Amino acid sequence: MISMTRLALLAALALPGEALAARSDWAAADAAQMRLLLTADDGGDIAGGIELLLEPDWYTYWRNPGEAGIPPVFDFAGSENVEAVDILYPAPVRYDDGVSVSLIYRDEVVFPLAIRPGDAARPITLRVKATFGVCREVCIPTQAAAEVTLPSEPDADPLAGARLEQFQARVPQPPRPGVLDIEAVAVVPDALLIDVRMPDSSYADLFAEPPAGWYIGQPAFVSRARGVSRYRLSLTGRPKGAEAPGQTFRFVAVAGGEAIEEAWTIR
Repeated sequence: MISMTRLALLAALALPGEALAARSDWAAADAAQMRLLLTADDGGDIAGGIELLLEPDWYTYWRNPGEAGIPPVFDFAGSENVEAVDILYPAPVRYDDGVSVSLIYRDEVVFPLAIRPGDAARPITLRVKATFGVCREVCIPTQAAAEVTLPSEPDADPLAGARLEQFQARVPQPPRPGVLDIEAVAVVPDALLIDVRMPDSSYADLFAEPPAGWYIGQPAFVSRARGVSRYRLSLTGRPKGAEAPGQTFRFVAVAGGEAIEEAWTIR
């Protein structure tokens, strides 16, 4: 993983007005197609994306799929002139099928990439093997592979630039204190109560990524007062004997067309 703050990483992904880019061919998967995007700016910053286009009404999963689902796994082994790749995840949406709650992308998604080349003056070949789940009435684990080369003097590609820009805008940003952020997390019997400062919005939600090995659900809305929404996260399903204090959770809050991500160590 690239060692940089999330804020610096997002800045590195900013696209120039006319993206110099390359696109791979589409690779077929079950109920989906996948391709790679690469862009470069005059300063040598390289951004990319893994684009999934699903058949109508099919969906795939966020990095934490929720109570059911298959998280995506991306392997960049075999890439050339690539030292490191960092994957960013646009904010998902909640899907409740009446039995479980999943965190999904429906119809399409681009996972933005920040790429550190070995030598920015040389061509870059990015190769990926992806394993992910696709669902409609049934869920299917599937896979695809793609590769793309960004030459040392790439052509302009407005489409690739526009696709990356569209989904980079959906990647959660750092918290905005007093506007959109996690204000408090309290431990109660078998649950966490999470207070989120968020603007009034026709659509708002909170998602949680628990510590590794904690197979728990997603936060449920409880109440809202004075600009703060309270959610309850059941801890049923945590490892036997495990306690919340000392554990770090990552929360993604969405409201007013914005999303933030914040890590919170429980005290």
